[in-house]
Amino acid sequence: MQYDDKKAYEFHTSDSADKCFLCKKHINKLLVVRQIATMKMVHLCPECMVNNLSDYLLDNTRPWKETKISK
Repeated sequence: MQYDDKKAYEFHTSDSADKCFLCKKHINKLLVVRQIATMKMVHLCPECMVNNLSDYLLDNTRPWKETKISK
């Protein structure tokens, strides 16, 4: 996959892909969300996401680079 916006989807420097950004628990299912204060991406467990909805948002919009699909 190629995206045209790599800088807009940088992860927070304190984020780790194997644990929740807030509670620091190692959980199998983490959500990748945007921290509104820094506009950086972080991993959150579902419980922390629900408890902090005003500080984080799901961001699933990405501009794609145009590519030709061959048939």
